[in-house]
Order: sequence, then structure tokens, then C-alpha cells
Amino acid sequence: MTDQTTRQGYFGKYRGTVSNNTDPMQRGRVQVQVPAVYGTNTLNWALPSVPFAGPSVGFYLIPPVGANIWVEFEGGNIDAPIWSGCFWGEGECPGQTPMVKIIKTQAATITLDEVNASAPVVIETQAGDRITITAQGVTVESASGAKVELSGPKVSVNSGALEVM
Repeated sequence: MTDQTTRQGYFGKYRGTVSNNTDPMQRGRVQVQVPAVYGTNTLNWALPSVPFAGPSVGFYLIPPVGANIWVEFEGGNIDAPIWSGCFWGEGECPGQTPMVKIIKTQAATITLDEVNASAPVVIETQAGDRITITAQGVTVESASGAKVELSGPKVSVNSGALEVM
């Protein structure tokens, strides 16, 4: 027991680690270990606290097993955990400057660049396939070398091997 229990519950944020992210009810829940509360035992399924959710819509990004996670308890109830976010350990951040936003999974990366006007939106797969969206047009490139460029009324395939106007 910690001094947090003197207020009739567990309040505040606790550091945890995701131990299971395959929610059988598909609600975005994860199971976590929170050493300050349960030692090495795994907690009940923790509900997500997300910035946007509703029937068949929402912000759905689930942390991988082993990720560092912040855990709270609804009303201080140890049996009602909520995961409210994640944090990086030293050297884990995929980061850039604050003006570059990155969503990175094991399969793909989406970069929203508010600094580099030549490539403000880039979607890239682990295999090297890439879509670049700029004010001048859209470029789709495959890892194997094929390229399609859309610019104004013009479509160029494989660097001009075929052009349609």
C-alpha cells in the first residue's frame, strides 16, 4: 500500500507498461503492469482516454506491448484502470522538431511537416513505397522504382516515359 490509499483510492497518474494489447472486446483497451500499485501483477483491462470517439468513429492508436504508459483509476478505484497516454524512454522518441508531426507504426510513417514546404505531407511504408503531397501536386513512388506524378492538369508516369495532359 502506498500513501495514495489514505485518500480512499488511487489518484493521479502511475507509470506502467503494456503487457497485452489484443483486446477481445475491441474497445482499445490494454492490460498493463503498474509496479507502484500491483507490483509485477497485471491489472484488469484499462479503458482508453482518447481525444475523439463515438459510434464507429474515433482516434484509434493502440500502444505496442512493452510501451511505457500512463495509468489512472476512475474515481480512485483500483479495479477501473484507464490508460491516458504513453511516454518514451530515453532514446525511444521517433521525434523531430515541434513543427514536424509524426505518426509512426511498425508498417508505415506519416509525416506532417510545417517547416519544409516542399514536402508537407509524406506517407511512407516500411518497404519504401511513398506518397508525397505538396501544393504543387502529388507524387506516388513504389519501392521498386515506379513513379506517378500529378501536377495541375498533367500526369507523368516514370519520370516522363508517359505523359498525359
